[in-house]
Amino acid sequence: MSGKVVGLLANDTKPAAVETAAGLAQQLKQRGLQVRMAPEFSDDEIAQCDFVVVFGGDGTVLAAARLVAEHGTPLLAIHLGRFGFVTEASPDNLIDAVDAALEGRCEVHERMLLAGAIYRGGSETAETQLLAVNDIVVASGAVRMVHVHTQVGKDAIATYAADGVIVSSPTGSTGYSLSAGGPLVHPDVRALMITPIAPHTLSARTLLVPDTETVYLTVETQTRDAVAVTADGQTGLSLTPGDTVAISRAPYNVRMLAAGGPNFYQKIRSRWHYGERLTG
Repeated sequence: MSGKVVGLLANDTKPAAVETAAGLAQQLKQRGLQVRMAPEFSDDEIAQCDFVVVFGGDGTVLAAARLVAEHGTPLLAIHLGRFGFVTEASPDNLIDAVDAALEGRCEVHERMLLAGAIYRGGSETAETQLLAVNDIVVASGAVRMVHVHTQVGKDAIATYAADGVIVSSPTGSTGYSLSAGGPLVHPDVRALMITPIAPHTLSARTLLVPDTETVYLTVETQTRDAVAVTADGQTGLSLTPGDTVAISRAPYNVRMLAAGGPNFYQKIRSRWHYGERLTG
């Protein structure tokens, strides 16, 4: 075990996360383990880590996942945020969870990622690449409708007059997609979800398509207000009429370590009280 390398990444805006990470770093070093701490991570260091422990809420975990996924380095997520649906353990059982990871007793859950390519003004060459764990969204930057032509493969689906369109992964079904009326989807389901945001119609619902498809979202020419594409609500770029975002499954997954915490079904019951009857 002394040859193990553990990466630590904490949300530096949360003092509790920074303090907890520093405490763990000290304990691991005392046990003869090598520790790498962000923001000093290089790509080589991420690849050298046996796993990375991330301290924060869901947003911190999403950012960490995009950072490590390409290297295949697993993540162990410690809940120090508000909701924490994708986090695995709490500070109370931190050492037990880390020991389980060090001893190879954790399950490894492969979570699919989304890849987004931006094509400007009908160009056939992608200008920018995006990566997301939860969702890629094309939406208005103002309180006005935008018109987004939506296509799956070679088939046109609809031109949504809406606040925007969300394309989410199964992991993202518990995020923005859910707020827009999308379904809860188990993270092992192989699908992409297309959900219009506040569409001006009674007939638009979430559409699930196989994860082998590519979804194309094109900003229509009648759109006059600012439009943006965002990945996980954290990275974004402006779009203009005629721009297209092509969204597909990324060529690699993010590997999440499960150390005996609640599973998907237990989380929707405990966090959202799913299926419980409301009584007066």
